[in-house]
Parts: sequence; C-alpha cells; structure tokens
Amino acid sequence: KTIILGFSKGVVVVNQLVTELSHWAPGSMENTVDVLRPNPSHLTQNLLVPTSSTDVLSSISEFHYVDVGLNCAGAYITDHEVIKRICDYVVHAGKNIRFVLHGTPRQWSDPSRSWIRKEKDIMLQVLRDEAQRSELRLVSSEKLYFEGRPRSLLMHFEILEAMDIS
Repeated sequence: KTIILGFSKGVVVVNQLVTELSHWAPGSMENTVDVLRPNPSHLTQNLLVPTSSTDVLSSISEFHYVDVGLNCAGAYITDHEVIKRICDYVVHAGKNIRFVLHGTPRQWSDPSRSWIRKEKDIMLQVLRDEAQRSELRLVSSEKLYFEGRPRSLLMHFEILEAMDIS
C-alpha cells in the first residue's frame, strides 16, 4: 500500500496523482492500463517500492492533504467528475481509498484567502456524496489542528509534527 502526503503547495502533485488515477475508471477514454493486475515483469520480485506508474497508482490506498494552501485557486480538487471517476475506480477495482484533509487556522481561516476553505469544503462534500455510491469504499475525513490558536506561519510547519495519519 502506498500513502501519498502533500504538504502546503506540494499538494499540486497530489492533485495530479488523483487526476491520473481518476482516468483509470471503467469506461474512461484514457484507461489504457489494467490497474487491477500487477505489472507481470515484477511478479517474481519482492519489491517494497512500486517501480512503474501502473504499480504506483494501483498501490495507492490513502491521500493526505496537509495544510494545503496556494495564493490562487486550485488547492483542492473541486471537479465533481474527477471524484466521481475515483469512485468508479474503487468500485470496479474492489479497493478502498481514503482521503484525509489536515488543516490549521493558518490555511482554513485566512480571510485574505477564503477560497482555500471553500475549496476544502467542496472537495469534502463531493467525497462524502460519492462515498455513498461507492458502498463506503471511498472514505474521507478532515482534521483541524491548533483550533483556537491565532493563525501563524509556525503552526503551518508544526502540523508536520502534530498530524495523525491513523
């Protein structure tokens, strides 16, 4: 199993991985690889780390968005179609995928970047809506850290020590 963590602006890469995985949904025009079967060239090797893009994407079990924030829109995936295709993928593959959104007041309560919280709320709602359709194979949650403390750049980095991925 592979757990993907994206911190701060690094979530741009996580969003790309989620989007790539969504293209593997049944019926997707982009679906050119069977992600339900491991890469045959690696079956006999005892590998700890997946070695191909197919192996990496098919091994993902969790995505953690950690105190995400950008100075423009796009911090969280708000495209319902992408999340819908992730749901189709988990149902078809018989897999579970978990999304956890970790945040601090630094990002989620910044009045000068209100779109961050709005995007987070939209993504979480779409994930929850699709969870019902996926027979709860698509799991999502949010965790707020340092609630009640004044927003600070320090808390943005302290979340790395405080976060709980269990």
